[in-house]
Amino acid sequence: MKKLFFLTLGLVIFLGACKKKESTPLNTCQIEIHTDGNENGVLVISPYQRVQSMEEYNKLTIKDSIKGSITKIEIDTVQALRKVNLKIGVNSYSTELFTGVGKFKISIENNDLTVEGPARHNEFMAIKEELRISEIEKLRYKKERSSEEEDFITKFPSKLIEIIKKHPTNSGLAQIAYSQFWSADGSNLDEVISSFDSSFKNNYFLQPLLERQRNLHLVKIGKPAPLFTLKNPEGKNISITDFKGKYLLIDFWAYWCTPCIASFPELKEIRASYSKEKLEMISISTDKNYDKWIEAVEKHKLPWAQVIDDDSLKVDIGSKYTVVAIPHLVLISPEGKIIYKHKYEDNLTEELKKILK
Repeated sequence: MKKLFFLTLGLVIFLGACKKKESTPLNTCQIEIHTDGNENGVLVISPYQRVQSMEEYNKLTIKDSIKGSITKIEIDTVQALRKVNLKIGVNSYSTELFTGVGKFKISIENNDLTVEGPARHNEFMAIKEELRISEIEKLRYKKERSSEEEDFITKFPSKLIEIIKKHPTNSGLAQIAYSQFWSADGSNLDEVISSFDSSFKNNYFLQPLLERQRNLHLVKIGKPAPLFTLKNPEGKNISITDFKGKYLLIDFWAYWCTPCIASFPELKEIRASYSKEKLEMISISTDKNYDKWIEAVEKHKLPWAQVIDDDSLKVDIGSKYTVVAIPHLVLISPEGKIIYKHKYEDNLTEELKKILK
């Protein structure tokens, strides 16, 4: 009888342990890659974080090897939309995952990629499709747009706000709000932020929008330009007050920023078109790599003042000027007030002609 009792008790414990193991909730973000061959490859997941340099971008990029027909990896459980690139043999593929706790299955068969993900991922991808994010991304830098495209862009903020109100604690929507409203005016930004739940204001993607909201009223057209004193390549302090009594064009840039470098020929022409008594210019580097900045300044031979937004400053100057994308150009009047902020679709040379005539 004792043997039977212990056998029964052992079976109960064993079954109980199995049941407990099966009911343990998943608390990681798992990604499985299934391929229809045995070729090796690489998986690259781009950072969801805001980065200030290519070094930081590379450091935060997730890379892993793809070996054989099934590869399993685990990443952090932060809820964020992430770009995923895969290279298997000579073929390349790309997709997006709205990550977090859960399991994803990426399948590649006959050169077609499909994704199976948790309900949260599927819901967000449907929201992204409804908002037509891929279209808005293409139109962001398009200078010549049709009337239909302009109408779509005009109505986009209202559509986004409508959807945020339905999902006021969705981190993916906060990420979209951050990416799409990097240059939003005060009224649009206020409405977008207020549409999220008040308990959600500490979200990683909302923080820069809240900071921008606080700073925007300080750099409105007509407001005094925020003061700064920064070092040039020779280590000399250069202050905005050094240019008082002249127009001053401020250019925020970085050595790794392709659009910034592409703008240099026009900036050089502008420098040559006005005397220094009429217009002064200063480029403020947002670089975190001092040596790369010095190298770029020497390489591009920029004939105006060069300074770097020093990491040691408690409040970086870029934030004071609400710089969330570069190049970012601002024109200061001889009296020290902000009189023009360049928009991507503007012709800078022509706008300056109107002001400096």
